Amino acid sequence: MTDRIDGQLFVRLASMGGANLKANVKTVNELNVFPVPDGDTGTNMTMTLEQAAVAVECEQ
Repeated sequence: MTDRIDGQLFVRLASMGGANLKANVKTVNELNVFPVPDGDTGTNMTMTLEQAAVAVECEQ
């Protein structure tokens, strides 16, 4: 078990989480019922994480 993470590991964890979210975006969208059942939370989260990944890549 790791007690601390460095920047590289953090980026890897975020990337893997983003990939998992993208693979399950439909399910997350279907769960979205509060406060308005607009069904786009998974899509919005995925787009946010994708743009964060682009920003990190630009910094490297």
